This record gives sequence, C-alpha cells and structure tokens, in this order.
Amino acid sequence: MKSKLFASILVTGLLAGCGGGGGGSTPVAVTTTGTAEGVYSGTSTGGTSPAFTMLVLENGDYWTLYGTRSGSNLSVAGIIQGTGTSNNGSFTSSNAKDFGSVPAISATASATYNATAQTITGTFTAPTATISFSGGPVAGSLFNYATPATLSSLSGVWTTTSTSGETITVTVASVGTFTALGTSGCRFTGTATPRASGKNVFNTSMTFGPAPCGLPNQTASGIAVVYPLTSSQTQVIFAQVDSARAYGSAAFGTR
Repeated sequence: MKSKLFASILVTGLLAGCGGGGGGSTPVAVTTTGTAEGVYSGTSTGGTSPAFTMLVLENGDYWTLYGTRSGSNLSVAGIIQGTGTSNNGSFTSSNAKDFGSVPAISATASATYNATAQTITGTFTAPTATISFSGGPVAGSLFNYATPATLSSLSGVWTTTSTSGETITVTVASVGTFTALGTSGCRFTGTATPRASGKNVFNTSMTFGPAPCGLPNQTASGIAVVYPLTSSQTQVIFAQVDSARAYGSAAFGTR
C-alpha cells in the first residue's frame, strides 16, 4: 500500500487545530535548551493539503500526525514517528516511519532549526518521494508544551475516532488507567502517565484484546495530548505504535 504521507504529503497534524482563529495566547513551541525540542507547524511542498505539525520531545522522539481539519478540530489520517538527533541547529533522523501505510514505510528526516526563532525547515525522504517542509510556532495556540500534563485533564469518557474510521469509547480513570471499546468489538486497556520531564504530554501503554482487534493480544506504546480549542471544547489525541514499529494508529476526539 502506498504511503498516505508520501502520496498526499504531510497534511494538518498534531495540534494544528489548537489555534482556530485567535486566542491571543503565546504559543510555546521550543524550549531554551538549544535542541529542536518543541512543537512546530507549517507548510510542505508537493501536496494538495500542504500543512504539517511536528512534536519533538526532550529525548529526541518525534511524532507528526497528519490528516484534515474542520474548524479547530483535527481528524487524524496517519502518523510519522521516529527518533532524531539535535546538533548545533541540525536535526537528523534515520529511522522515521510513516504509519499511514500497512506495514509502515521507512523514511529519513533532515532539518535545520533555530531554537531562538522557534523555526524548522527540512525534508522527509522515503523510497517514493522527498517532501520539503518549513514551520514555526503554532499560531494562536492554546496549548502550552512547557507546563506539566495533568491527569485531571485526561480523565473521564472520550468518544474518539481512529485512523481506520472506527469509533472508540475510551474511559480514563483519575489515576491514568483506561479501558476502551471499539465499534468492531475490539477491547483494550492501558495506562497514561505524565512525562517525567514535566512537559505537557502523556506516555501511554496499551494492551489489545483478542480478535477482532487489529493487533490481537499485543501491546503498543506512544503518547497522548490534551489541549483546549478556541471553541471551548477540549481535544484529545492518542498515538501509538507496536513494539516492532510495523503498525501504528491514532485516535482523536473532543468533548
């Protein structure tokens, strides 16, 4: 299956729906460590919906979720994930994977960034295409990457939609454990833990039940992000990949 990313380019991604049309708050995109850590959003060349957003964590792991946007809500179509290295304004990654395909397609990333200006410019390269991208802070974002994630923001019931189009009801307890049931009948359990770095991101781990789950009796790990929208709603995004990094998915919803 041809990669959704390199067939239709990086489109609206993680946190691209935060800003809506105003808000007036100052986006927190990059820390002051001099690394590429932070959140970037911008444009890419060669596609019909040329927008992207990239979350780079303090350990170099990065996640890009791409899809479509309706108002301030994000509909996620796929994930690109990997680990990169920051060095004097250069960010490189040799193990990028585009999980918009089954199984995932390998790629590389190469970019330059400016930690002071909070900008990034680079390319993703896969066997099928090379995509250029350029971005900066998420305009008007209500999401503050530099504040610790709180379980109170995540707990409760979420009705989410997966990248395969399935509706999944996720119930998160106050301690971060969660259960989920999809319309296909797939059940799974998991945990969400605020990152020890104090950044506004949760680490997640989940275990799928037997068939009809797509990864029966297997585990996956990833991240979750909760952020307010300018519509006064709150959006959640769960993104995870399996241990072999062959399959990945995301689920998103608002309440």
